[in-house]
Amino acid sequence: MEERAGQREQDRPSLRLEKLQHWARHRQSGHLLVLAVSQLWLAVAVVPFAISVACLNSACHMATALPLGPGVLGLLTGIVTLELRRAPRLWKVHAMMLFNTFNLILGFIAFVVEVVKTALMSAPTVPSQLAGLLVLELSAEAFTLGGVLVSAYSLFLLSQRKPGCCQSQSLHYQELQEGLSELEEVPDLETGPTVASRANRTNE
Repeated sequence: MEERAGQREQDRPSLRLEKLQHWARHRQSGHLLVLAVSQLWLAVAVVPFAISVACLNSACHMATALPLGPGVLGLLTGIVTLELRRAPRLWKVHAMMLFNTFNLILGFIAFVVEVVKTALMSAPTVPSQLAGLLVLELSAEAFTLGGVLVSAYSLFLLSQRKPGCCQSQSLHYQELQEGLSELEEVPDLETGPTVASRANRTNE
């Protein structure tokens, strides 16, 4: 019994890893690639817009460039997503979930703050400068919102990984129940001929 329990404990990590590899390399390989490329592209694209807005508003103080934080997290998340697709490991799933959660929260906060700043922005003396600043602000907000949406979809995709295992377990349990019911019906069929043979013997 102890040897069987030890073998089961040793088989569980390998079984989880096999399911994760099948999920990452076959079932969701295309989705993970699209997510990783989107996160890397959005993270790289938001950097020049955030720096330009910070330089125009506050003389290049990077503390005011709020979209840079979600951009860095998006870059790390995209790298982890690519690594998960290349070599699936359980710790990469946890890292991907953690980075996406932080990116979702920080990105949403940065998006709300940038929208409020754009709404309360004072008009500069030069009208062309106002138009250019408004385009940069809206571009930074759009890329930040894109990163938030991609992180939300990543978390949704990760949450859909375990229900498949539960469904397979429920199907396996249903098959066991059907097998037991069939085994219960077999003795009834066997007792029928035996009762008939006994009745024939008594008549003789």
